[in-house]
Parts: sequence; C-alpha cells; structure tokens
Amino acid sequence: MARWSSAHASRYYHLLTKVAELGHDVFVLQPPSRGSIEANDIDVTLQGHPRVHVTTVSISPWFWNARFPLEKLVKKMYYSLRCRPYVKRMVSKDSVDLLYLYNLPQAIYLFGKRPRVVFDLADDLLGMLKTELSITEQHPLYRLAARCLNWMIKQADVVICISGPLFERIVHPRKYIIPNGANLPADGFPVQPTGKHEPRKLLVGYVGAFEYSMALDLVVDAALRLPDVNFVLIGAGREYPRIASLVRERKLRNVELTGALPHDEAMRIISGTDICLNLFVKSDVSHAVSPLKLFEYLSFKKPVISTRLREIERINRDFLYFGDTVEELVDAIRHIATHKEEALAKAQRGYEAVASDFSWGRIAQDFLTAVSFPSAQ
Repeated sequence: MARWSSAHASRYYHLLTKVAELGHDVFVLQPPSRGSIEANDIDVTLQGHPRVHVTTVSISPWFWNARFPLEKLVKKMYYSLRCRPYVKRMVSKDSVDLLYLYNLPQAIYLFGKRPRVVFDLADDLLGMLKTELSITEQHPLYRLAARCLNWMIKQADVVICISGPLFERIVHPRKYIIPNGANLPADGFPVQPTGKHEPRKLLVGYVGAFEYSMALDLVVDAALRLPDVNFVLIGAGREYPRIASLVRERKLRNVELTGALPHDEAMRIISGTDICLNLFVKSDVSHAVSPLKLFEYLSFKKPVISTRLREIERINRDFLYFGDTVEELVDAIRHIATHKEEALAKAQRGYEAVASDFSWGRIAQDFLTAVSFPSAQ
C-alpha cells in the first residue's frame, strides 16, 4: 500500500519485485501523487514484472492535492481507510495470504479476520513523527502513536526491520533484520556520465531524496572549496529548491542538479562517477537508517564517503570513508583522488559485501524465510 511508480524507487519496489521473480504474486495498492515536490510524489516509469499487479486507489483530487495542517498524517489515515474495500476484494478474489504493513494508520487491518501479517519497521516512525510535527515524547499525539506502534508489533505474525538499532527496540518472538540492498549490475552495464562535465575532472555523485535528513549543504560547501572537482546530485524533494538556490547564488558551475530521474537512468549516471556520497544529518532517525543509495554505490564498486551513523558503522567492513564535516569531506575526496589503489580495494570490499549479504536476491530469500514462504520456483 505504498507509492510504487515514483522517483523514489523504494525498498518495497525492489524487495517485492524480487519476491515476484521468485515465483510469488504481489498485489500492490498505491495512492495517486499528491502533486508535491517530495520524491515520493514524482511519477516516473519503473520496470515492471508480470507477477506484480499494481492498482492506483481512486481518491478525489480536491482532497488529495489540498494543503492543510497535519496533511500527511491525515491523508495516510484516509488512504488506509480508502484501501479497505480493495484489500478485502484482493484477499477474497486473489487468495492473498500475507498482508504487508509498514505504517501506523494501517493498524485498522489488524482487526477482525485477516491473512497473516508482516509488519515492516522500515524507518524510525516515532522519531520521524517527532521531527515532522516538532513535538516531544510527552505530546499526546506521540504517546498515542507509540501505543499504536507497540500494539501493531504485538499483533503482527512476523516483524521485520531495516537495521540493528531498530531491531534492538522490537519485542516480538519472530523479529528479523531485513536490510535494504542493491541489484548487482549485469556485466557490461553501460557507463553513462552526464556529459555536461569535463571528463578530466573528478566526478562525485549523490542519488536520493532532497529532504531535511540529508546533509546536502556539506556537498555545496565542498563544491565551493573544490572548484577542480565536479558534482552531480540526482533526486528531488522539499529541500531541492533551497539547494538549487544555493548553487545559483554561489555560482557553482561544478555542480549539476538533475532533478528526479527514472531509477535506471540514475544508476547509469552513478556508474560513471568516481566517488559517491552517503551524507546524513545526524539524528536518532538517521542513526537507524539502512540507505538504499549506499548499497547501490557499492554495487558499482565506487569509493563511498559516508556520515558516521550507528547502523552504517555496524555493517562497515572497512569499505567506507567518512566525512561528518565539510573539512572531513573535502579531505576524503582529495585522499581518494591521490590514493587510487587503496580506494579501489575498499570499493571491492564493498562490492563483495553487497554480493554476499546485501543483494536484493539474497534479501528476498531471507524475507520469504522470515515469513515462512519458500521460493515457488
């Protein structure tokens, strides 16, 4: 019940497409775009699979595109209610035997007769609520959300999450870490730099959301200090206009903002970069993330500079460089440029980690094992 055909090719898209490839039918309900500048609301074409059946739920545009206080929360609640007849019909007609839930308004599906349920804690939902609404843990809405989350976890048949920090908080007899990951590029994946930069210059890339959680100001500051290095930033979101304004104000000719791109096109550009960035604003929420972009960078054997975060440091096997400040970021870029053999060795270790533990094929198999469904093939 998530946005499927969006610029943010989500965890659900990658994981459930692989589940379909393993012989299972997947039925997806998605809301229409709200018309916002968030990556999740920008429609792009994604590669489909015949076993993935996507239905866009009909919602009145005058309500869905309206702007008002607590808009996202209210709309998620309304959308969950709107999906109920669709879900009931799918369970009956298509013999759906597993319901995949991932946010709090979907608690309504845990009442009454239902298929088995897997609840996916794919983000720090309570931390995000505090940040989005600027409330404390004493706020009635936060306390209600915490009770709802604990109840949903208790009611679910299986609980999965993306990271170690989230796993530690879950109390359930069947809980599993199902991280994010990447598809390993096929041999001969076409390298496609953007073509707008001088090829002799180092090219540093970023792909992902332009949101408050991402430390994109560091990239702008680093670009100002490194005029001999080119940067390409791929994606969209609420922070995009502000970052674009900074790039214009500082006349940074070495920074290219592509906007939202189809996933395959974004990956082609990343395949042509020399260094990739996984930069976050440090917070309780970001310490628990399992960034898709990190594994996608590593799948292309790229040296990666990351923020020091609990989950990132937990999975790191000496395949990352770190940069929490603009000084560290600039130093890391310069170090990689002048220590190419070391950087290639780190990138190779990162690729091997993805191949062994963080490929979507492996993750989909682990997911099916967790929910007790063997591969149908």
